[in-house]
Amino acid sequence: MKLAINEVKTQAKKLLKALHENEALFQSMQLPLKRVAVTNLEELKLKHCLSIVSHQLGFDSWQEAHEVLTGKHNPLEPTNMGSFFYPNSCGAFINEWFTDYQQAKNTLLKSKKPKWLLPYKNQYIVVTKNFIDVFKLNDNLSSLWSEIKHDMVKSYHTDIWDQITCAVIKNRTRN
Repeated sequence: MKLAINEVKTQAKKLLKALHENEALFQSMQLPLKRVAVTNLEELKLKHCLSIVSHQLGFDSWQEAHEVLTGKHNPLEPTNMGSFFYPNSCGAFINEWFTDYQQAKNTLLKSKKPKWLLPYKNQYIVVTKNFIDVFKLNDNLSSLWSEIKHDMVKSYHTDIWDQITCAVIKNRTRN
């Protein structure tokens, strides 16, 4: 389980470089920079960018993101699994929300139409194909959904979860 965490590190490195090269970008990111206690460009380090990217993914800290994305949590227990599976462009979709995994799983299994079960912070959402299409996954990754029976919670800590999660994180800026 290294793909997703490595993608976060890559995005943080790119952000660090972009902020050092673009003063206007640095100025436009004052709120996230303030959250990590950076007031000027000279203070900015990779650890700050790791925190910013982690926060953008719905985690409270880089440490929390690292724990989840490296597979150290049980997604069936109350855990912040982040919000990266719920991009801003999906707010218009009608989704089914659950606080109990088993209820979400039952809804997924009983559905006559194909649906997907995704984690969102410490909740679960059941979504339709239109929602999944927003992730812009390539055909190879899209075919993996059937191997995990459309359940990203149950597949946590597997190679397929890591591959799909990495692609979702990578493509999030295109949503």
